[in-house]
Formats: sequence, structure tokens, C-alpha cells
Amino acid sequence: MYNFSENKYKKRKDYIVMKINILGYNIFSKGGTSRSNINLIKSLLSIGVEVHYFNYLDFNKNDILKLIIHEELNSKLLKIDYYNSNEMLAVGDVLIFTREEFFNYSKFIKKINRKIKIVGEIHGPLEYIDEETNLALDYIDCIRVSTKEIRDKFINKYNYPNVFNQYVNASHINIQNAKYNTKRNFMVKARFEDQIKDISYIIQLFNYIIKNNINNDIKLYIIGYGPSELLYKNLINYYGLQNHVFLNHKEPKSYIYISASPYETLGYSILETLAIGNKALIYPGDDGVLESIYNKFNSIRFLTKNFEEDALILNEILDYRYTNKDREEDILNLENSFKTNNYAETLLENINKYSINTKNKFKYTKFNKISNKKIKKEINYKKIKENKLIKSILKNKVAYNKAKNYYSKLIEKNEIKKLNKINVNSDYIFIESFHGKNFSGDPKYIALAIKKYYNNKKVFVSSSNSLVDMEIKRYGFTPIRFGSDNYIKTFRKSKYVFMNGNSWDKVYKGKEQIFVQTWHGFPLKKMVNDLNDVEERRKQLNAFLPRMKKWDYLISSSEINTMILNSAFKLEKKSDLIVLENGAPRNQYLIKNRESDTERQRVQQKYLYKSDENKRYILFCPTWRNKKRENLTNINLKKLLSYLPNNYEIIVKLHPNESMLRSKYNNLDKRIHCFFNELVDIQELYILSDCMITDYSSTIFDYVHLNKPIFLLQEDYDKYEKEIGFYFDIFELARFPIASREEKNLAQQILKLQIDYSNIVNLLMDKDGKDSVESMLKQVLK
Repeated sequence: MYNFSENKYKKRKDYIVMKINILGYNIFSKGGTSRSNINLIKSLLSIGVEVHYFNYLDFNKNDILKLIIHEELNSKLLKIDYYNSNEMLAVGDVLIFTREEFFNYSKFIKKINRKIKIVGEIHGPLEYIDEETNLALDYIDCIRVSTKEIRDKFINKYNYPNVFNQYVNASHINIQNAKYNTKRNFMVKARFEDQIKDISYIIQLFNYIIKNNINNDIKLYIIGYGPSELLYKNLINYYGLQNHVFLNHKEPKSYIYISASPYETLGYSILETLAIGNKALIYPGDDGVLESIYNKFNSIRFLTKNFEEDALILNEILDYRYTNKDREEDILNLENSFKTNNYAETLLENINKYSINTKNKFKYTKFNKISNKKIKKEINYKKIKENKLIKSILKNKVAYNKAKNYYSKLIEKNEIKKLNKINVNSDYIFIESFHGKNFSGDPKYIALAIKKYYNNKKVFVSSSNSLVDMEIKRYGFTPIRFGSDNYIKTFRKSKYVFMNGNSWDKVYKGKEQIFVQTWHGFPLKKMVNDLNDVEERRKQLNAFLPRMKKWDYLISSSEINTMILNSAFKLEKKSDLIVLENGAPRNQYLIKNRESDTERQRVQQKYLYKSDENKRYILFCPTWRNKKRENLTNINLKKLLSYLPNNYEIIVKLHPNESMLRSKYNNLDKRIHCFFNELVDIQELYILSDCMITDYSSTIFDYVHLNKPIFLLQEDYDKYEKEIGFYFDIFELARFPIASREEKNLAQQILKLQIDYSNIVNLLMDKDGKDSVESMLKQVLK
């Protein structure tokens, strides 16, 4: 057995052979961790160590054959197996875990073999380690991280001192003397996981540069695979970048590597780029790790995640001539930092040095008990299924339905019991905006205010897809996929939940949680308890009341607003509900920015990728009809534009339930725009537009704050009044001209009309103001 106190690594004949086990996720797949594991195995084999590698995922003989041939791993000292027992992992001198999720196994390993040294490798950023992940540090002898900065953060975060920093092995890197200067090509090579790699930002940056004619010659090559591939295809088509951005095309020889990952611990692709003599444009990381590693290299420039600044930086690195002198300095830095002939020896010395004074606690863990319970449940299920009485119940419809209802209630009870065990974190805020369909409305502006005034709070935002993720990340928040296990867990851990609709029934509500309901607009159409249809009213109210009773606060814009909400939702059924008449946070944004040319310019850049103060925009946003339709209106929008000056354009804002019409309207005319709903905040479109055409939408009451003309469509008013009903006759409150169905006449209306909506604001939304959100948060987060 190898003695850690001896330093006899140089040649196998100099010491008793030691055995090292490595547990990896999947060494047969592409990626940085797989490459790191391969390099580690090679370095250990080179000094005569026996290596037993265990792959967490199953594989076949052909996988091993390919690995041995391509990586030249044909050694009698190497054994590769599928991981299926902790007993096998425990047979050896050292065990290296290459994934944080594996650390928990150390409890069982130490129970079998107390003498084995267990090393945990942190390959990903600390920010990506789930707080619920049990790292079992009491049973880990030492931890390896990439940099000193990460080492210090790990020690402080986990109060665990046995941590050393050593880069992953980069022995595969072949440093070349060549250098390359390209005038157009950029490349990113990564797994397509946008939440981790943020390739969508790079696509958006190229769109900004090209649409603003900053550089029309640049090309972007995106190489990889993964779940975000469809997102990248959609963005390329959406922005019309087919001639500039290429997905999985042939790699150019000369390129500038570009990366926007918020966190990296090293970045093999960056290192490989430097080694062959190409330049790189990279984001330094939210934690600054990449900047600390690469700031000494001449061929590196750093992104800021600001379109205007990054466009200049991108052009600057294109113009920068990478000289022979610069290349010589970079080669020297590469060799000093990453090329080492004694990687394995250094690793073993670090393991020996940092494994001292480890106090292991050997307990029969909860994990083991849970596993045993699960097995017993599966056995009992099989026994019950074969029971004669159970079989007869399953065949009897009445008995089956009763049993099913009983079982459903039992499942619900157990689910609630499990959720109630989740501890609430008073610094966690959960934002639910339209069930994750987009990030807008009151919840968005509440989130922004919390970020500004309560920076100790951590904000999580519900998201239904990767497009919404993009918008959430733009503001520095963490997107959580709606309906996922992580959603349920994060939702229940959050002390405060802000929502503009009903919460998802499946998450229930914890005793310590506070629900703040903002709703999603001042109502014009009747809702729930006020519906004209008696049967529909009863049905909606029965479903609504249990959800409403979870609310602790409800936001209102006026006394009349409160009266309507009280009538519609039967608020008297929740006696301790507090109604906050502080005004709507979403309208605070409008009030603050209605005279701001700077904000209008920012919004124009965001949606149309240009700045032109002479442009005039008509916002067209009809409400949704509870039926499928191919056209939103009988008005011919192209014809309408023909009667308007050339600087007029139309923005069509679709209801989420009619998003399938986006392509149709977006392709009508170059002066007609229709955006992905997931990327739209309608409050911003209000600021950008000069007038609005709508029908029975609550958008009216937000838009009046801007005192811009509103034209109402009356194409099915009588039918809508009969089936749904309105709270009041809007024409009695202010001047809302009916939009002419004749395009020429409507154009004249748009060009000539002047209005004043101050009366309706004073009557229905008098509490909306410049400090609505701050006042509300002071009362809620007290």
C-alpha cells in the first residue's frame, strides 16, 4: 500500500503501486469535464499508478474501444467499469469524485474503508451548486478547485479548510508558434445550454452590430449540441441573421473565439484557442474568475454584457494586429501557467498536504434509510396489485372511482406534508409573471425595485421557456422553469411571492409564506363573480375562491379599483386580506418615463435595433377572443400604412394565446413589426408608441397615463357586452374615438387627433404615482 508520507511518484519501480479510483459522469461524451478526466487518467498512468475509472452512465464495449484508440489509453494499469456499487469504489487508496452530486457517496465509502482518501473535484462554478446538494464534507478528505479565488470562496461559504487550487490537467493542449488575425470570423464552441453558456447574448450582440451598420462583414460560427439548439435557430431566423450566423457549419481556421458564459472555472475552449494562435473575446465572469486567469494574455479582450460597449470592443479586437512579439509573450505565459510535466505528482502532494486533520463522522445516513423505504414500497406495491380484493375493486367502476378519490386525497395530503418540510428563506423572493410566459407587468417592476433597494434579497423568476430566460437574465435575475421540481422547491423556499395571476395549485402555500397579488390590469370586462353568464360565474367563483384565500396583500390603484376587485373576487371571504392602495408598479414606470427621450431611445434600440427620433409607431393590441381566428381585425394594416407618412410604422402586440399569428403579421410588410411575446414588455411598447388601437382591453387604463390617443375597435361590441359584460361605459369617462373601418379615414384620425385623459386618471387610477412600488414594498417587506 502506498504511504502518503513518501514522495516516490517518479517511476513505478520506486514505490509500492497505489490504486486510485475515479468516479465520473460520462467520460465518453464531449465536454470539459470528460477531457479533464482523460487527461487526469493519462497523467496518473504515466507515473505508474493503477487507475480504476467508474462511469456513472452505462456504456458499451464499442465506447471503450473508441476511447482507447482515440486517446491512446491502452494500459494494463487502467480499468474502466460501469458504476453499480459503492463497495467497488471503496477498494483503493484514493477516490476522486469529479461531480458534486457524487460527494454524498463518501458517507458509504468511509463506512466500508476508513483509510481511503476521498477527493472532491469542483469542476463547475460554486454558484451552480444547488444549496440542497449534500456535499458530505465531513467525509471528504480534501477538495480541489481551479483558482485561488474559488478556493477562498469555497472555504468561506462552507467553512471547510481542506481546499487546494490546481488547474485541471491541460496536457492535451498543443501550443503552436503560429498566430492568426481575422477581419470577420468569430466562433463559439460549447454545449448548447443557454442558462450556463449565454450564447443567446452573442447572437443578440451580432444582431445589434449588424442592424446598426456598425460592422456588416462579421460572421459567427456556433459549434455544439444540446437543449438550446432550437432557441438559437429561432433567434437566427427571428433576427434575420442567416447570412451572418451559422449553426454547426465547418469551423473556420482563423477566428476569434467568443464566450459570454456568466461563470467558468477555466474554459478549455478558450485555452485551446490561445494554444493554436487565435484571439479570444470573453466575458470575465460574474465572479471575475476568467479575468484573473486570462488578463495577462495579449490576445484576450473582455466583454461587458452591454451592447453598445461590446460592439466597440468587438471592432477593436478585429482591428488589433496580433504581432510576433505578442505571440511570444503569450506562449511563455501558456507554458508557465498550464503546461506541466509533473501534474500527477503535484496532485498527489496536494492531496497528502490538505487531507490532514479530517474528522470523519460515520453514521448510518438518512439517504440509506430512504433507499430502503423506496425498495419496501416497490415490493408492497407488487403485493397489493396481485391482491384479489384490489383486483375486484379495479374492475368495479363505482368502487374504482371511490378508491381513486380516496387515493388522490391521500397523495395530496402526503405532498403537502412533504412541501411543509421545506424551510422558508426570508431573503428569497419569487416572482410569478403570467405563469412564466413572459417577464413583465407589476411583478417585473417589483423585482427591479427589490434589486435596487433590497440587494440582500435573492430574486427568482418563473419562466416557461428559454426565450423568457433570456429576458430574465438581461436584468440579472435567476430564471426557474415553471412546473419543474426546482420550481416547486424554490417557490416554497421563498418567503415572499409576488404574482399577477393565480398561483399554481400544485405548490400550495407554506405557513410562513406571504403572497402579494398585483393582478394584471384595471378591469374593463367583468370578471369571476360579476360575469353575466350565471353558470360560468358559479364555475369560475368555485375555482377562484380557494386560490384567492391564499393572498395576504392585494394591490390597487384607487378606491374604485378596490370596489371592483372586491365585487369580482368576493374579497370579504378573506377577512385578513390587506388591500394596498399604493398604485400599480407597472404604471410608476410609465409616469416616470413618459417625457423621457432617453428611455424611448433605449426601448427603440431594444425592439427595433436602431435609434431614429423621427419614427412614429402605432401600437395595435386587440384583446383575445375565446376562439381561433386567422385575422385580428378587418382593417388592412398594409393599406393603412399606405395612407400614412413613411416614418409611420405599426407594432402588433399579440395576446399570448394567439402567438401563432406572429409570423403572419411580422411578414406582412417591413413597416409592420410583431415580436415574440416572451421578449415583450408592453409597458415599454407604450413608451415607444405614439398612439394605440385596441378594443376591450385593460391596456387602455395603463396607456391613458401617457395622454396619447387611443382608438377603439367596435367590431363585435354588442356580442361581447351580452356574453361577458363591462363594468362601465368607457365613453362616459373620456373621449375614446371609434377607429374607422376605412383605412384612409383611420389614417386621418391618427394624424389629427389631440386628447386629454387626465379625468379618467384622476377618477380610476389616482393612486398610481412615482413611488408606488417603494411604498408598497415598505409595507410588505417590513
